[in-house]
Amino acid sequence: MARDRASYEAMLQAVGICVSARIPFLLWGDPGAGKTAVIESAAGSGWHVETLICSHYEPSDFAGLPVVNGDRVTLAPPGWAVRVAEEPSPSIVFFDEWTTASPAVQAAALRPLTHAQVGVLQLPERVSFGAAANPADVAASGWELAPPTANRFVHLDWSMPLDVYTESIVTGDWPVLPVPQRPADFEVLASAQRGLVAGFLQTRGGQLSSIPKDAASRGRAFPTPRTWDYAAQLLAIAVNAGASDEVQRLLVYGAVGAPVGHEFLTWRSSLDLPDPEKLLADPLGDALKGLRPDRVYVALQGVLAAYTAAPTPDRWTAAMSVCIGAAKHSSLDTAVPVVRALLRPGRRPAGAELPAGLTVFVPALQLAGLL
Repeated sequence: MARDRASYEAMLQAVGICVSARIPFLLWGDPGAGKTAVIESAAGSGWHVETLICSHYEPSDFAGLPVVNGDRVTLAPPGWAVRVAEEPSPSIVFFDEWTTASPAVQAAALRPLTHAQVGVLQLPERVSFGAAANPADVAASGWELAPPTANRFVHLDWSMPLDVYTESIVTGDWPVLPVPQRPADFEVLASAQRGLVAGFLQTRGGQLSSIPKDAASRGRAFPTPRTWDYAAQLLAIAVNAGASDEVQRLLVYGAVGAPVGHEFLTWRSSLDLPDPEKLLADPLGDALKGLRPDRVYVALQGVLAAYTAAPTPDRWTAAMSVCIGAAKHSSLDTAVPVVRALLRPGRRPAGAELPAGLTVFVPALQLAGLL
């Protein structure tokens, strides 16, 4: 909850990163707190914003309108979806008053949220989704979120601090949603963050998926494979944009929940990993010697991401050599996933030499069907 200008601006940045990553977000806040207004402020930055009051719609407005055509029935897209599809600018589809929509409407909206599909219409990749809701203790009426619905959002608690409101109402200069540019190498950056997530889960396997037992918590953020990937994608953009630790905390907590999110960020801060490029430049060195296995695992995932960003025969051989060294200094298990990835069809460039010592991985590669 934003208590001062700094925390409010961090929340704004977190929302903007969700928009850039095209990951659905849900703003929880009191009525009249400016949730809708701040999303619609993105129109001043060239975004088309389509605001839909959920309580005014039927399931067919999200799943598609049944149209009989001869002996076939197709689901025609409603007007809002057609407008968004035809809009050349990037768009935000904002579902306002989400929890006032019936469970049937919420269920019908899941397809647009996760697949950007409305009836037979596939929305373009430039479309992002968000929603707003009032907490149960202040909502006039509504429904709790079912776990499958809640797990499709990044949950962010919204409020407007007094100093932001008093300054803005006097000057007329209201906050504008900042949406960072989606980096051209987004997939490479996301792969590096997924490596961090994978390394954490290697040591905390029980945190991969954990659905809360109480109804209130099941309607907010909790860890699943989907939301861990949300966290990785959001961190890719946040780190690239130089976002503060507070912004990154909001995003991770909003994706997987505060308890496990805190554990992950604490673990990440203690890693102190070697630079992947330095490992590739000196693949026979001992930079990985003495490191904990979870740190070695993440370091090797970084090597894989670095190689993928700039693949050459020499870098492929160097990456394999780093893995051989990791198996020697740490354990075979830390290196096998990256070796498997490097040997998959299409990964090894023409002319790349197999380094000496690769035979240590033969049993694992035979099990994977790569030999």
